[in-house]
Amino acid sequence: MDRRSLLRAGALALATAAIPRRARADAALDQALADVAKARAKIDTLEGAFTQERTITLLASKVKSTGRLWMVRPDRLRWELDPPDAATYWVLPDGLAYKTKSGSGKIGKSAEGPMGGVLGDLLVLLGGDLAQLKARYELTLVRRDASACVIHAVPKDKALAKTTQRVELELSGDLTAMKRVAIVERGNDRSDVTFGAMVKNGKIDPKLVAGP
Repeated sequence: MDRRSLLRAGALALATAAIPRRARADAALDQALADVAKARAKIDTLEGAFTQERTITLLASKVKSTGRLWMVRPDRLRWELDPPDAATYWVLPDGLAYKTKSGSGKIGKSAEGPMGGVLGDLLVLLGGDLAQLKARYELTLVRRDASACVIHAVPKDKALAKTTQRVELELSGDLTAMKRVAIVERGNDRSDVTFGAMVKNGKIDPKLVAGP
C-alpha cells in the first residue's frame, strides 16, 4: 500500500470510528430532551427569584441585578428586575412587551433580528420543550447526572449568531426547573442568570402575566 492509500485508509478508519460516537451523543441528547419535555409537562406555573450578573470584558467589570419571574405555560412570562434597574418584560402569545424607566413598548413575534427571534426562545428555555430549539440552535449535551443536566446551544440563526456565541443551560436534576442560564456574546461579554428555588404549580394572578 502506497503512502496516499495508507492515508486514505487511516482517514476512513477515523471517520468510521467517529460515527458511533456521534450516534451515541445524538441519542443521549435526544433522550435528555425527551426527559425534559416529560418532566415539564407536569408543570403549569413557575415563580421564583433570580440573580443576574453581567460581565463586560472590555471594561473588566461586572454588574449584578436581582429580580423575579412568573411563568404560565405555555405562552406567558413576566421577567421583572428590581430597582435600581426597575424594568419589566413580558413574553406574550403575540410577542414581547416591556416597561422601563425610559418608556414602554411592544415588539411583535415576527420581528426580524435577534430581539424578535429570542422571544419564543426564552419561554422554551425556562419551561418548554427544548427540542423546539433544534431548528435555530445546534444543541450539545455537555453533562447529565443526578444533580444537573447541562446543555449548550449554539445559534444557527444568522441574525442571532451575530451577537451570541452560545447559550449555556443548566437544569435541576429532576429536569423541571432551570438552575442557570448563561448567554455568551461575541467578544466574550456574558450574562449569567442563576435561579433560586422555584414555586411549581402555584397560583399566579393573571394580571401579572397579562402585559402592560
